[in-house]
Amino acid sequence: YLFVLFTITALLEIQIEGRDGWAKNLPCWRPKPDSLVAKTYARFMGGKELTGYHAAIFILSLAILHLPFAAGIGWTLVKELEVLSSYFLVCVLWDFLWFVWNPHYGLKRFKPEFIWWHKKWIGPIPADYPSGLAVSIVFALIAMAFGGTDIIARWGITLGIFGGLTLISCLIASLAVRGGQR
Repeated sequence: YLFVLFTITALLEIQIEGRDGWAKNLPCWRPKPDSLVAKTYARFMGGKELTGYHAAIFILSLAILHLPFAAGIGWTLVKELEVLSSYFLVCVLWDFLWFVWNPHYGLKRFKPEFIWWHKKWIGPIPADYPSGLAVSIVFALIAMAFGGTDIIARWGITLGIFGGLTLISCLIASLAVRGGQR
């Protein structure tokens, strides 16, 4: 379900941003670059600019992941840590799927020379991806310390499922490009 939900989120963002990633041409709020909030955000987000669009979509995503609590599932610290772990995991997934499905990018243009807003890369991937995965696993490990080893097993299974579904998405997107449908 999370894979489908965040694939839809990536597709929605493609419709909103088009070829211009990171809300480059959107008429959204942006704090002054020298403000504390802008500098703090840039520090934690690999130098990216804070925009009202991103603040809203990130908060919406967190709210969606917290829906089970609103639906009556009891909140615990362990469950909150699992939600935060899931959030950072899906952020990596969602960002990559934006490129996979965006007709202006695809896998052929998933390179630093085409993606100005990912300022740091580790080999063929933005540095934000291993960082996001690391934060995700840290939250999962903390949850495991309080809630049992099944938490880290679920994290690994989820990562594997996301990886498999992402590979399938890449294959489908590649076939769509070859078939002239994109």
